Amino acid sequence: MIRHHATVPTVIVDVSAVDRLTIDVLAVLVRKAMRLRSVGGELLLAGPSPAVRRLIIRTGTGSLLCVVPGSAAAVRHLAQDGRTWRPVGLAAGQGDLFDDPPEPT
Repeated sequence: MIRHHATVPTVIVDVSAVDRLTIDVLAVLVRKAMRLRSVGGELLLAGPSPAVRRLIIRTGTGSLLCVVPGSAAAVRHLAQDGRTWRPVGLAAGQGDLFDDPPEPT
């Protein structure tokens, strides 16, 4: 995962090592993407397998998720405004990814 440390929460979820996602996991990602978008942030799904792409198409969630070929493409997409990015690893159980972003002030 790569996260920009700023007031606008933006998260890249690298799923390149994931062969398949369940509908429940996809639903969590979509909910978090919508929540981030509501406060000006973004969730990018990087490097999905063909099976994950098919699930996104079948469920019609493609318009709710920003899907990019990989983490490098995601960083390029987000760096267009000049911000810098760095990897942030999450240990199992930390919960940072799925914590709600801060409310705008």
